[in-house]
Amino acid sequence: MHEADNGPADFASLIIAGKIPMLRIPPPSSPASPRPPVESIESYVLAYYYAALTNLFCQAHLSPVERVEEHDTVRAIADSSYRDFCMLDGWLGALDLNELQLSPNWSLYVETREGWRSLVKNWAMITSRDPEKHVARRIAAQRQAG
Repeated sequence: MHEADNGPADFASLIIAGKIPMLRIPPPSSPASPRPPVESIESYVLAYYYAALTNLFCQAHLSPVERVEEHDTVRAIADSSYRDFCMLDGWLGALDLNELQLSPNWSLYVETREGWRSLVKNWAMITSRDPEKHVARRIAAQRQAG
């Protein structure tokens, strides 16, 4: 594990670089874990939403044909947000649906899971697609127009 020697600034840099995960949460289905408090579920739903939003924003600003350096910040954020999104998707997906519906952020969860889940990609997935099918750019353009 990497240590953040200079406090929060180093910690944030390590997260962005993908060296440490944004979130570390225990699986909800493990026998030792008690039922998560509603506040935790709310926070994880928001993190899920913002991980997807961050990932789509990165995709909209990266061309699938341009050459990007290995340590490019936007590329690292796209990969990191993808990992975080997948972790949260699995964690939230393992919860009882009734618990999720109690969250005031239920609508964000549904929007993210049903509308954006298939669009969240890591760098390898972004660059392997046909440039004509760059869905995140199309969504960003539609949101600006409408």
